[in-house]
Amino acid sequence: MSIALIDQNWDAAFRRLFAEAEAELVIVSPFIGREPVETLCSALEQQGKHERVHIHCVVNCSPEHLLAGSVDGEAVLRLKQACAHSNIFHLGGLHAKVYIADSKAALITSANFTLGGWQRNREFGVWLEDASLVTEAYRRVQALWQISTPLSQEDLIQLARIGANPQVARSKARTSKESEAIASAWEILVGARLRAVQEKTELAGKRKSVPLSENRIFAATILYLLRTKGPLTTQELHPLIQALHPELCDDAVERVINGVRFGKRWKHMVRNAQQYLKRTGQVVYDPRTRRWAIAAPLPST
Repeated sequence: MSIALIDQNWDAAFRRLFAEAEAELVIVSPFIGREPVETLCSALEQQGKHERVHIHCVVNCSPEHLLAGSVDGEAVLRLKQACAHSNIFHLGGLHAKVYIADSKAALITSANFTLGGWQRNREFGVWLEDASLVTEAYRRVQALWQISTPLSQEDLIQLARIGANPQVARSKARTSKESEAIASAWEILVGARLRAVQEKTELAGKRKSVPLSENRIFAATILYLLRTKGPLTTQELHPLIQALHPELCDDAVERVINGVRFGKRWKHMVRNAQQYLKRTGQVVYDPRTRRWAIAAPLPST
């Protein structure tokens, strides 16, 4: 069947998806737990596919999720280490749960990649085998990981240590150790993002392409938001961008020139990105509504 509704037997549904994957498996889930990861790794190893299947995993590794145990840092690290071709991405504000095997099947559901999502919670989802729908789901998910922060194995090792630290209290009243752990996790995520920017900048230089910088991250994010949500004002864009990139949008960091403060640094960079997109004809600005929108394509001749 090309489309089916699923409201139970999630373990069987995910195992079926793992079996479908021959070249690529996409996992988009804010939370990740140990049991599903172990199930996936065992399935790929038993089928002899752990050396060839490429995995793209997008997760929300925000410090609060690591400390609360919603994201099992050791499980994410296990996924990175067990599969030869695995790419792990962090994306703040992530809420989607989408799982895709090659171009064959997709599972779009309310279920996180956790034991609760698989067994304890009442979840609902759709199984897709329609080629056009699976391809479209993949295209949209691909846009997500392109604006996400790629995490190296060393990043994941450090994040796993923070999440597994038994000395960090998980209470509403933030302790000094918890604050220190949160600061350390943010430092890792910021470092990962800036490293990715540097790598892309160097690659662009070799191709003599347009310069890539931190501004380009914001530019890609603005395009993504305008395509998915329609025209938006700058004021509407700001919280959406900050939710996606909290590690880059620190309200405590101001832009200072010659001792003069010019507001939050990240908002200045968003403005630069908007001007870059406008200058290159990718977006347009309507002064009447104060909204930005994707530029209409030029008519073909």
